[in-house]
Amino acid sequence: MSAVINKVSGFANSLVTKSTQFANSAVYWGKVGAEVGKVVYKQEGLAPPTQQQFQQVYQNALKFIQSPQQQKEFIAKASQFQPTRQCAVKAGVYGAHLLGFFSVGEIIGRRSIFGYPSVGHAEHH
Repeated sequence: MSAVINKVSGFANSLVTKSTQFANSAVYWGKVGAEVGKVVYKQEGLAPPTQQQFQQVYQNALKFIQSPQQQKEFIAKASQFQPTRQCAVKAGVYGAHLLGFFSVGEIIGRRSIFGYPSVGHAEHH
């Protein structure tokens, strides 16, 4: 009987230790992320948009939707666009950023780096 109790208490101790380490790690990296965010926010001079800026953007979008002339001008400009090497590099960098953010979100959602965690027994019908 004491062997079973020792196994259970050992399992409980290891579970508490691992969960404490995980919590400490999560808090640490959360604080690091917040501090990096603060530095970027200050260095880049970021600020949330004002109400006037929101209104201006939506008014311009509404004007664009309601004006076929503006739409034709936009299509004409878009058809004359000549991509450059610099443009392609920017698109590649932005694409890599998007892929990275998507991948991190997937890893967080799955709670696993590779594949999804198995729930129950796997039977294919």
